[in-house]
Amino acid sequence: MAGAVTVKGRITRIATLVLQPLSQVQVRLDPDKFAQEKDPGDLVYEVKSQDILFEDDWIILINKPPGIPTEGTVVATRDSLHGAVLRYLTKKNLNPDSPPYLGLHHRLDKETSGVILFTKDKGVNKAIHDMFLHHQAQKTYLALCVKAPGVRSSFTVENHLGRISPKSTAAKWGALAGGDWAKTDFQILETLKNGYLIQAMPLTGRTHQIRVHLAGVGLPLWGDELYGGPMVVGETKIPRVMLHALKLTFPHPHTHEIMTIQAPLPPDFLALLKKKQ
Repeated sequence: MAGAVTVKGRITRIATLVLQPLSQVQVRLDPDKFAQEKDPGDLVYEVKSQDILFEDDWIILINKPPGIPTEGTVVATRDSLHGAVLRYLTKKNLNPDSPPYLGLHHRLDKETSGVILFTKDKGVNKAIHDMFLHHQAQKTYLALCVKAPGVRSSFTVENHLGRISPKSTAAKWGALAGGDWAKTDFQILETLKNGYLIQAMPLTGRTHQIRVHLAGVGLPLWGDELYGGPMVVGETKIPRVMLHALKLTFPHPHTHEIMTIQAPLPPDFLALLKKKQ
């Protein structure tokens, strides 16, 4: 809280203050609030039948809503998609002596919506791990982004990505020598008044990959303030980073059948498309 730290009896608000030898530092805090991360956008989410895109004995695929993290955070009270799906499986479990299992193998950013896969059986974990490791799963995303002159209808971005922000600030990635190799194919599907509807097909799965690649060629996503995207388009306020994981094509880990699971667009994405901004 503001004014909670004193150095030599004087309040300081300088986080990088260099202390002198024998300086006396006092901190006043509320233990109940100390471990809570302030985020007024936190959601409590319960899985509904229409959110389940596919389920069998081995895997379950969910249409993730925007605004909820994929997995739990350091804040124990914050809900997550993994926690919500585990609650769903627990409610339908008929054997209390054998609690359900839910394995996490890939993630979507908190504000990103769309299809995500979990395992229900530990026996298929290796197959799913290897599938993502060896790029045997094809991910397709839809993005709404700004316009830029001279953009081709189809293009590819390939570079190396790594974290470029200090650990004490918001996590931000960018092109970095020695970073992880990343490649994304892009295609403009529709030209809007103030932007493009773009299909993105990442070959790799690096953190913020699509967001960084589009921003790097002058096409930041609507609502992506971290990478230079607009928060207002025309006269419309953008509710979030406008990125949706549309479909996932992959070999089933048990039957080996090639499957394509698609997630319908969420209402906020559809509303912006209808406005033809």
